[in-house]
Amino acid sequence: MRTKVLPPLMEEQQSRRMLRAVAQSDGKTINVLRRAALSRAQGHGTYHALRQVGVLHKEHSRETPPKPRANGKKRKEERRYTVQAKIKFTHPFHRFWYTFVVPHAKEIEAGEYGRFFEELEVSLDRFVSFTFEELSNALIKRAFESGDPVAEEGTYWDRHNEFDLLAKTRSDRMIIGECKWKGHKVCKSLVSKLKSKCERSGLKPDYYALFSRSGFSKELQSCNDPTILCFELGDFEKLLA
Repeated sequence: MRTKVLPPLMEEQQSRRMLRAVAQSDGKTINVLRRAALSRAQGHGTYHALRQVGVLHKEHSRETPPKPRANGKKRKEERRYTVQAKIKFTHPFHRFWYTFVVPHAKEIEAGEYGRFFEELEVSLDRFVSFTFEELSNALIKRAFESGDPVAEEGTYWDRHNEFDLLAKTRSDRMIIGECKWKGHKVCKSLVSKLKSKCERSGLKPDYYALFSRSGFSKELQSCNDPTILCFELGDFEKLLA
């Protein structure tokens, strides 16, 4: 198998700064560039070099732009807002590497692992939560594949809110999802919060999908609402089949 040759930019400081920024930020393009201290031109070139070798990719926003006013002018709050794509690692390993290993590379090379393990203990749950979201997207596809397959998936963000999951099926049914990688059970109040967020963002989902590491409250488990879908850790075993 041929090994990809990395472009010279991979060895430059601005490339490393971008990779660290993607690991540390929410991934929105403008936030990545700010954290990496890169201009638009530098950021554009650096991103495309890293995309070329398969390290980074972009997830584009699915937000519907606001309808223009009769006079053609934007509202005050709209003038300060720009729809942003998110820059993401193509493989989870790269996010792990630039989150935990690169910041302590010199210490690790010297055989000193103390600070690496300290950071790992503090930030591992946050790191795993991103992977949990990605697996939740895969699980919702599996859940709907036999009846009404998912045709569109991913996270969703707009000027008001961010959602861990927004999927649409072939028949245009919408699924909004929330992923909780926490040490306590998810309660029904989360559904109320999710519905409020949807209303503010103008979304009208057919289903609310909840994914929980620690399970669900008795109230939520006994809920007979067919629009609420609950997935526990055991359900993720289906992805291994």
